[in-house]
Amino acid sequence: MPEPAPTPRLGSAARLVSRGDSLWYRASALLLGTDIVHGVTHASLGNFSLTQTKEPQGVEERRARLLASLGLENVALFAPPLHHSANVARVADGRLVDGGRGAESHGRWDAIVSNEPTVLAVTVADCVPVFFVDVEEGAFGVAHAGWRGIRGGIVKRTVAAMREEYGTRTGNLLVGTGPAIRGPSYEVGPDLAGLFPETFTVPVGDPAQGRAQVDLPSCALAEAAGAGVPKDNLIDFSLCTFSHPDDLFSHRRGDGERHWAFIGRS
Repeated sequence: MPEPAPTPRLGSAARLVSRGDSLWYRASALLLGTDIVHGVTHASLGNFSLTQTKEPQGVEERRARLLASLGLENVALFAPPLHHSANVARVADGRLVDGGRGAESHGRWDAIVSNEPTVLAVTVADCVPVFFVDVEEGAFGVAHAGWRGIRGGIVKRTVAAMREEYGTRTGNLLVGTGPAIRGPSYEVGPDLAGLFPETFTVPVGDPAQGRAQVDLPSCALAEAAGAGVPKDNLIDFSLCTFSHPDDLFSHRRGDGERHWAFIGRS
């Protein structure tokens, strides 16, 4: 079992950034020594999902406005549909291909890595956006990690892909978890409760029912630690999506909209 990650104050690293009409959360610690930008959009910007909308043109316009505010409007964008998988893609010659040796995703990815001038983005609402920044080699990545992805080892697979593709050393890799559903708001049944480390699983109610609260961001950071990322390189800016209805969308609360978790450089 991976060594547990430290338990930070929830969302203690989150900072709300405003630029023009755009508003997003980021972690200052992920900016160290690089020109890589990252963030998770504020709910006031609206829906960023092309699969969860009846107005795709509006979503495209929101995405374009955000990229312009970041100064990345002329940079290649990669934002594939999500599949709740643990598959990793990398950017190569202007397209997405499987990342990591022996990977066979059949074009279904929930994590993306790159070392080129690109923007990578995934949509989230309760699932954990996980950011990866190699402060030496300049590689970076983002993952959409729900319970299926975490159970499938998506964080560990992303770290492995960066090591194999870009020569990333885990001592130079920063890993951060953005806004996501936290343990007190994420109660699951016995079918899921036993899939995760007991350290981040709190039994609730009648023990015979096997229900528990699971903290997915902590599970994601523990997976990064198990992949060799030093504890000091783990950053939690995971404000709870469920308990911040004015700021963040939540699938469990019934919201149909999705945030954009983005990372990139020009």
